[in-house]
Amino acid sequence: MKNKTFEVIIIGGSYSGLAAGMSMGRALKQVLIIDSGDPCNKQTPYSHNFLTHDGRKPSEILMIGKQQVQLYDTITVINGMAIGGIKTKNGFEISVASGETYQAGKLIFATGIRDTMADIDGFSACWGISVLHCPYCHGYEVRDEKTGILASLTNDT
Repeated sequence: MKNKTFEVIIIGGSYSGLAAGMSMGRALKQVLIIDSGDPCNKQTPYSHNFLTHDGRKPSEILMIGKQQVQLYDTITVINGMAIGGIKTKNGFEISVASGETYQAGKLIFATGIRDTMADIDGFSACWGISVLHCPYCHGYEVRDEKTGILASLTNDT
């Protein structure tokens, strides 16, 4: 990539990162979106309670979002993992795992959430499939089934 300086760098290229990128691209800002390609909903078979996308696979929604964002010629999307950043005189410098560095005046973190998996055999493999984390996203599909709730009373991070 020739250009290494942007007006805005967005770290995270899933739904929120792409939405931020589209807004910036429509404002004719030079934008770089850095996406590791590891969305937190990768195991979830279908997304629900997402208007116009109810019942779609998260990967399909992401693909549509990327296609739409890439129509704006001021937006660049790269596959990579942001591994470091420093505040500079003119903004920020972000390093990615490949060794490349990029500069921008503004920085948006759209990295989403990280789910904490319980230390229970099989729990992680069932996450988003039969171990459901959101009653608004998945409750309708299991409305007539027996439900258990796992909760933690600690504030460990």
